[in-house]
Amino acid sequence: MVHHCNEIIILLVLSNLVYETLLLTTLLATITPRQFTSHSAYKTANYPNNYTGEWLIRTKGDNYTIVANLVECDIEAVINKGKTLCSWDWDILSFYEVKTAGNNSDYQYIDSTCCNGTLGDIHSSGSELYVKFTTDGSTSKTGFKISYHSLPPASNHTYARSSLQDSKSSAVVVGIVVGAGVGVLVLILAIVVIRTVVAKKKRLSTVNAKD
Repeated sequence: MVHHCNEIIILLVLSNLVYETLLLTTLLATITPRQFTSHSAYKTANYPNNYTGEWLIRTKGDNYTIVANLVECDIEAVINKGKTLCSWDWDILSFYEVKTAGNNSDYQYIDSTCCNGTLGDIHSSGSELYVKFTTDGSTSKTGFKISYHSLPPASNHTYARSSLQDSKSSAVVVGIVVGAGVGVLVLILAIVVIRTVVAKKKRLSTVNAKD
């Protein structure tokens, strides 16, 4: 009896590993952009309900990173008062960093979307990026197409500096606007003070003239 139980447990573990392997698609990122879609029948039929798609994007070197972005995207969402709302209970596309230490992998959440237009470029800090798409049992739509490519070490630094420069430029613009606003207020106060002083002098001159 114990022997049969052990066999059943082993079969369950193996079937689970096979199932996970079938779900997971491994992709190699190169400097030349490549693409993948939400499901094999993309643009021919909508993606299936109760579906899970998983992609592990890797680079050819540990010092390379990955940039991914949405080329096309149409998945289930709810529009409320003109805003597109996403929920983990509906169809959702999510991105994760993969941190590997020995035989253990840690998946760190980056961002998610339901095609509401808020997702920019996804840039991994390491050589692996995990993408997961899950759907519920209701509405299904066209799906999505994602473009991805790798960045060599030198480009990573350029990418980081570019992002930092954009942040600094925004800060400079804000500083200029705030500085200009303060300058205008100071000028108005100075004019008010000068006019008040002049008015007082005129009143004193008038009083002295009468005396």
